[in-house]
Amino acid sequence: MQTRYLIRVLFMLLSLAIFSGCGGSKPAPVVVKKVVPAWVDAPLPQDTKLYMYGMGIEETRELAIKAALSDMVAKLGTTIESTFESNQIVQGSYSNLVVKNQIKSDVAKIKVNNYTVIESTKISYREFAVMLKSDKHKFVQGLKQNLNMSEKSIDEKYEAVKSSDTLLRYNTKKELSLQANRLVSDILIISELDNSFDVKKHLAYVDTKRQQYLQESKNLNFFVSGNTKSQKFVDNIKNHLAQNGYSVTNSKHNSLHVKIQTKDRVSRGDIAVVTMNVSVYDKSSRVGGKSFVLKERYNGSMEGVYKNASIHLNQDIKALGINEVLGINLKMD
Repeated sequence: MQTRYLIRVLFMLLSLAIFSGCGGSKPAPVVVKKVVPAWVDAPLPQDTKLYMYGMGIEETRELAIKAALSDMVAKLGTTIESTFESNQIVQGSYSNLVVKNQIKSDVAKIKVNNYTVIESTKISYREFAVMLKSDKHKFVQGLKQNLNMSEKSIDEKYEAVKSSDTLLRYNTKKELSLQANRLVSDILIISELDNSFDVKKHLAYVDTKRQQYLQESKNLNFFVSGNTKSQKFVDNIKNHLAQNGYSVTNSKHNSLHVKIQTKDRVSRGDIAVVTMNVSVYDKSSRVGGKSFVLKERYNGSMEGVYKNASIHLNQDIKALGINEVLGINLKMD
């Protein structure tokens, strides 16, 4: 009897425990809303004489820092564009030499290496916000150092090719002119941040390198000659050079001499084979050359063969480019 009583009591207690578990509910988790610091939504501090500021929001802290640096540089670009337009710091030939989209592109490549993270916070599950400041003096000193090193490197390369052949001088001075031109954005930024900087001196340096290239381009003359049968090929090459802005002269003196020689034969099946040999000389030195084999249908007239071969050579020049046809390395625009 006592045993049955105990079993009934245990059964009742077990039932109560089961119903109690099913009927109850877990307390809802407390959601703590992230408080966004006031500086995230506040306007970015204005740049001062000593510091520049930037802000970025990205998925990670590292990406947010990169975005803040880009923001800092973008503001510089906007300032430089404004200076370029309103104050006319760039005058004369520079009004054509430097355009706004080039400034924006060049400024975007500038690296800010000295900076301090003054604010940093995680504002959501996948968002970080940071605020940076950079020391203007250190930034400008770094730009000045890079500018001086770049100008020195350009001058050394210029001196190294003074006694080189015409093609190498032309190609090098063209590249050096482009390198000098890319310094203009740095020059404008430095002048914007440092009133004591001699901006005219460095802009004059850029213009000097441009003028040196233009003078070299005037000295780049082509004299094209050939034997009697190759005259149509000579005309093809002359026309192409002239159409691309290169000087074609009637004198070998101080010119790159493009010499064309042809030979031909008629093979089986009424196919004429024309071999064109191209040699390019700078004074007595050979600086390029190429051989082409042109096959045409022979209808009893070699004049007709050369006429058709000339048409196909002209197509090859347009497709391959003058460098490939002449076997030279000429930097094209």
